[in-house]
Parts: sequence; C-alpha cells; structure tokens
Amino acid sequence: MNVLYSNLYSGLFIFLFCLSFSSVQAQKSAGGVPVGLQPDFRNVLSEQKIEQVNVPKLDMAEVRRQDEARGEARFAAAIDVDYAMGQQGTWTDLPNGDRLWRLKLNAQGAKGIFVMYDDFYMPVGGRMFMYDPAGNQIKGAYTRMNNTSTGRFLTGMIKGETAILEYYEPFTARGQAIIDIAKVYYAYETDFEPEVPEGTFRTFSGGGYGDALSCHININCDEGAEWQEHKRGVARMLRVYNIGMGWCSGSLINNTAQDEHPYFLSAFHCFAESATVDAFLDLWRFDFKYESASCADPASEPEAQSLLGCNFISGWEDSDFMLLELTETIPASYNVRFNGWNRTASHLPDTTTIIHHPQGDIQKVSRDFDDVSVYNNSINWNNNVITPPGHHYLSFMDEGTFENGSSGSSLFDEEGRITGQLHGGNASCSSVQAFFGRLSVSWADGPDSGSRLEEYLDPLGTGVLVLDELEPTVGDVITISGNVQARTGQNMANVSIEISSDSDTYMTSTDVDGNYSIELPQGPSYSVKAVKDEMPKNGVSTLDLILARRDILLIEQFEDPLQREAMDINNNGSLSTIDLIQIRRVILEIDDSFSPDASWRFRNIQTGITSDAVVDLIGLKLGDANGNANPN
Repeated sequence: MNVLYSNLYSGLFIFLFCLSFSSVQAQKSAGGVPVGLQPDFRNVLSEQKIEQVNVPKLDMAEVRRQDEARGEARFAAAIDVDYAMGQQGTWTDLPNGDRLWRLKLNAQGAKGIFVMYDDFYMPVGGRMFMYDPAGNQIKGAYTRMNNTSTGRFLTGMIKGETAILEYYEPFTARGQAIIDIAKVYYAYETDFEPEVPEGTFRTFSGGGYGDALSCHININCDEGAEWQEHKRGVARMLRVYNIGMGWCSGSLINNTAQDEHPYFLSAFHCFAESATVDAFLDLWRFDFKYESASCADPASEPEAQSLLGCNFISGWEDSDFMLLELTETIPASYNVRFNGWNRTASHLPDTTTIIHHPQGDIQKVSRDFDDVSVYNNSINWNNNVITPPGHHYLSFMDEGTFENGSSGSSLFDEEGRITGQLHGGNASCSSVQAFFGRLSVSWADGPDSGSRLEEYLDPLGTGVLVLDELEPTVGDVITISGNVQARTGQNMANVSIEISSDSDTYMTSTDVDGNYSIELPQGPSYSVKAVKDEMPKNGVSTLDLILARRDILLIEQFEDPLQREAMDINNNGSLSTIDLIQIRRVILEIDDSFSPDASWRFRNIQTGITSDAVVDLIGLKLGDANGNANPN
C-alpha cells in the first residue's frame, strides 16, 4: 500500500455521575445520562415523536472526484446546513417545569456523524448531549465550561447515520441557550485507490477506531514496554476544515525554558489553508491516552483525554514540520509528558520508534532496529511538493507499519528523544519504507521564525543540541472532595461544584449519592462554591408562610436555625415580612425566581484551601420551612 501525504482531507431529573477534573474526558464533558435515556422518562418520551431532519445527501461521486483531484481522501466531508434550536427540533415540558429540546439528525449512508456549531452557548444549569438512538454512544454532557470565545463548538463522532441532540433547559435558564448548527461532517468509506503517477506517495484517511491494519501493534503490547512514559506525550489529532476532517499524530515537546509550554510537534502536510480550504484551528481536537488497556484490542472503543483548539506557531514544507500551541490548559490529571529531543545534525539513530494513530485508531507502536540514513535525493510527493535532498531520514521498519493518521508522529531515537517526524512513504503489512523530516534541518534552516523551531524550543538561546524530557508537576496536586446533602439529610445529586483560585475556575458535579471529588494543582488558594438553581417553587407553599409568620411573632419558633435561614430570602441574617413578601410573589408566580439568589443556598462554604480537604455542604431550599422540597 502506498501511503501518507495528506494535505487535509485527512437538572431535577438528570442524574449526572461524579466526574472530577481527574477523570474529565472527551472535550471536558461533565458526563451523565441524557433525560431521553433515563428509565423513568424513556417510555414517556418515546411516545413523543422527535423532529427528524434529513441532512442533504452526500454526492459521493463528487467527493471521490475532489479527493482524486487532490490526490488524497478525507474520512469525513462537510455538508453546510442551517439548523437552529429556535427553528428545528422538538420541545418537551418536564413535570418539574424544566424543558427538553431534542433533534434527530439523519445522514443517509453515513458511517458516522460530527456536528459543528457556529454559535454555541450553554447557560448555568444547561446540559447538551449527543447520542445514538440506542443509547450505546453518549457524548456529553456539555455545559457552560464548554463555551468558547469564538462561539464555535464540535461534537461527535456518533457512529452510524443517525444521531440525537438533546438539550436540557432548567426553568431558571429559559431561553438563554444558543444552539446553531452550521455543518454536519459525514464520515464515509475511503477504501479506494485513485490512479496516481508512478513514484508518488499516497495517503488514505480512516474513520478512527478499528480502522487500522491488523498488523499494527498496540502500545501496551510487549513491543511498547519501553515506551510507556513517552506515549503520555503522544496524541491523536483531529483536524477540522471547512470541507472535511482528517487525522494526524504528534507529540508534546519540551523547550529549554522547561516551563510546560504546550507546544505540539506534528507534520506540515497535516495543515492546509488556501483560498478554498480553511483550517478551523479552534476546533482541532487532541486525544491523549487513546489506547487499549492491554495488548489485545478492546471490546469497545476506549475514551480519550481530549483538549480542543490550537494555534499555528511555525512550519516548513521542506522538512515537513509543524509546531502548534494547544490553547486549553492541560489538566494535571492527564499526566502528560513533554518529550525531549536531539537536533544534532550528524545524529543517525541506531534504532528508532514511532508511537502513532494510524487511520485515527488507538495508539500503536512501530520500530526499526537498524540505523536510519539521511536520504540524499529529492522526494516528489503526491501533492506536487518536492522536498530537497538531505532534509529527510529514511527508515525501513522491522515491527509494525504506518498509515494515514500516523503522519506527524515523532521519530524517537535509541535514547527516547525526538529526532524527526513522519512525513510519509510506502507501507504495508509486509514492507515499510518511511521518510521523516529531520529535526536538525527544521531547527534553523527555514527562512524566518515562522518556518523554524529554534525560537520556540530554545527560547533562552542556550544553543543546546540535546534536551531531555520534562515531567510536569502532576504529583503536586491536592484533592478536594465532599458530600452535599439537603437540610433534611437527603443526598443531593446534580449540584454544580465550582472551585476557584485567583486565576482559574474548575467545575465538577455531585453524583447520585451527592458525592464529588476533584484534583487540583497545588499552590493556589481555593474556594468552594455550590450552585443549584432549579424550580424555585419546589417545596414552597402557603404552609411555609404560616410557619415563618408564627416564628416572627414568637408564637412557635423554628427548632432548627437552618429553617429560619432558608426563609431569610434577602440573606440579611434575620427573618422579616419582607422575606415573606418575596416568597409569596414566587408562590403566585409574580416572580419566577428568588433573584438575585439561586433557588438553593449552601452552608459550610470554605475558602483559603491549600491542601487536601473534605468540604461537606448543606443545601437549603429557599422558601421551604417544613423540608418537603425534593432535592433531586
């Protein structure tokens, strides 16, 4: 098989499970089960027909023509659409006063579906999911922590031709969410080989999990035993463009400042931008730890630890390198590593290894036990690019192979340092010829700072030729955990927990037992805040007003001081007729909230936390004196 040059084309009833920052996965989703898949609601909701929109059918003949003209194949093509929450979809009123919006997307013949939003906004309490009709694949929940500065967002892939979008809207956030869909990315079969000129190099794209050749070696097999630390810096890269999607591989790379700057090294041909092709860099996704737990292929697709968005820093076609900068902060719990490098011009590694994601599949390892050589001829690539003599290493791998999606994977030498990145070659399960852009050439040979590595990987100007890996301070973390209960002793699920320092805010949620746990970088001083703002009338009635009035008149005072605090709506430390007026306005639906306060108030909030801490919180339902509010 000739492979590898790809310019592109490669709420009250919602029970969220506790996902701490340490287990955040796939675009920092909050996890949980969509209302439409919960047993208590599934039968009822199944009786209501969800509006289905049929995505315009992909013209496969035209897609093939375009792919062949470009000398490559995407694995997903973009279809422009205009679907908005206010125009399509089905709204359902829930018994508690909240609402549910659902939309079924059908892309006939699709192998999988991604959805791109050109305007996406989640308010406090709002939760968005994407799942298949059977409920076997669930993406989300996406919450306000997924709001971006550009307003754009990406969800998927859901395998198959049908996906359901679901947005849960709490009563207090009515009308605040924005869900405008601009593109549906339609994954399709790419197992064809258009005619290409003799001697050029081909690349094919794949749909991801399970699509790689059977002769690949999973990273957790014996062959990958020496590379368990290096793999932590490697990620699968989903590249998003206006016309389609493709896969590449790459690695986090250290710099002489050793400041954990999120530089990511990959291949220049993984980037494409022209008059007709725009790279949506803010939607590029980096999937770390996308691997099998053992040597065997897993029974189902594993989750990844993902980050969204990057900036293009530098790149050079002649040596096919690209340096990106990840825009999201890498969570300490991802336990990544910034791999070291060797840029010595005379360096010819005795043995070499790549860790990569062929066809976008789970992480693989390939090895060459012989010396690499400098390739002293020009290379004519299949996109009419000709790279100069001496700019590439040539390797004939002995174990494993590579495919499209492997592009950009770092070439590790016998000391475990990066010395180049995969450009392409000819590969199959029986023979592998691979070309790698040389790090020593990429370092300073480019004509300006936008085509060199030197200014970024040696910001201190040390001139060093070799730099070791950097282990981030992942061990310097603290754990803040606890339980949240209502005043009546009931565990409270689905409470948003916000933990803030002067510079960052981290979010998690309580699970069905009211528990939460989150790992945070040690050093800052943290404060813990809980938020639950749903159904202000929950548990509030004229009986509560009578009990409060009797307390004010000293006829029969509250036994529990927390009862009085729950009725102290303006939170001034005393109960008065002003508070009763505010409660009455909510009962009569003159007001739809206890503004400016949320419908629940929490006790035992702590500040100044600098080490491991257990912070148990007590929730008070405003306006509920007799404790009959349902906290779940």
